[in-house]
Amino acid sequence: MEQTREMYNDRRSVPAVHPRYKAAYHQIYEDEPSLPTGTFGIRLFLCLVLFAAFVSMDKNGSEVMRVDSSRIMNEITSDIDIAEVWREL
Repeated sequence: MEQTREMYNDRRSVPAVHPRYKAAYHQIYEDEPSLPTGTFGIRLFLCLVLFAAFVSMDKNGSEVMRVDSSRIMNEITSDIDIAEVWREL
């Protein structure tokens, strides 16, 4: 009987409500506030993959679409006039 009570008890979960009121009920019934999820992990993984590809290109001397590691370094370190770039767009 105790297990059945626990299974059908609505004190641990949010009861079925209209989606419009879901956020309000979550604030009432949740014990711990949930943190908003972000994209930091995805961005970090993407940066690590791109860096590994750059290091691999530099070490092996390979090119991807006629671009090698020295051209990537030149583009990163070059000074760009942002106003001129916007005018050309």
